[in-house]
Amino acid sequence: MQQLIQLIEKEKLGSQLAKQHTLIIDDKLVVHGALFIIKTARKTFKLMIPAPFHEEILKNNVTVSTLIKHPQVMLLS
Repeated sequence: MQQLIQLIEKEKLGSQLAKQHTLIIDDKLVVHGALFIIKTARKTFKLMIPAPFHEEILKNNVTVSTLIKHPQVMLLS
């Protein structure tokens, strides 16, 4: 996660809006959170915010820096 933070600061992506996201829904239509896609110059990262914390994030236009500093965020490989 620290490498991602450094890369975002280096490329000055922190103020951009996190536009690409999808909800994580199982076969019983239970929402388990949201998956955000963050693209840098060299790599694409997937960040997950679990339910119910994703609801507050999706209500507002969230920036990349706000997203990566969220206490419940998980970096997926």
